[in-house]
Amino acid sequence: MKSILNITFLASLLFLCTSCHFNKGHFVITNASDFKIDSLAINPNTKQEFISLDQGESMAYSISMTEAKSDGSYFISYKNHENSNKISKSFGYYSNGHQIEDEIHITVLNDTVLIKSKFDKTY
Repeated sequence: MKSILNITFLASLLFLCTSCHFNKGHFVITNASDFKIDSLAINPNTKQEFISLDQGESMAYSISMTEAKSDGSYFISYKNHENSNKISKSFGYYSNGHQIEDEIHITVLNDTVLIKSKFDKTY
């Protein structure tokens, strides 16, 4: 009986840990442009956090997708710090509020944004 309780507890713990991972979108953002990036946001981010990146800077960035319960695409927006131009782009796809990719790499260049999806799991 005790071993069944231990197995149930471990299964519940594993479920909680993995379910938290699935409610987040995981990105690596690189600023390869000639300008500083201000007020960068990726939606659907239910917390509406904004980040800044200096020239040549990279960072891992996770967004909360707990309220994105349907299908949709991501939306990135940011400002060019030098001239305050706002740049925005729609990209990718999520299903039922879950990121399909394991990680999405975003590279901001002077005149475009490159998006590369990373899949680690083989199904």
